[in-house]
Amino acid sequence: MTEITIRFDPKGFSECLQGARGIVDSAAQDISARASGNAVKGTGFHVESTDEPRFQDSAYGVTRPIARVVANDDATSAEEAENKILSKAVHG
Repeated sequence: MTEITIRFDPKGFSECLQGARGIVDSAAQDISARASGNAVKGTGFHVESTDEPRFQDSAYGVTRPIARVVANDDATSAEEAENKILSKAVHG
């Protein structure tokens, strides 16, 4: 039997996650477009992308790509609250 030792490299893991930035941004843009297409009262949604620590990231001084789909205006926000247009876009 061979014993293998695996050492977690937080910075390497962070680099792998950074490589997924395009996938994260693309998925958020797709959701934003679907939700904006469902908006009747407002001007729709936009994507805000950033790098933030999640889970134990801050303990290792690393971050990962995060994308948020945000309402452009109060009317769109109200429509999400009333009709869940963003939630429906996320869930299909």
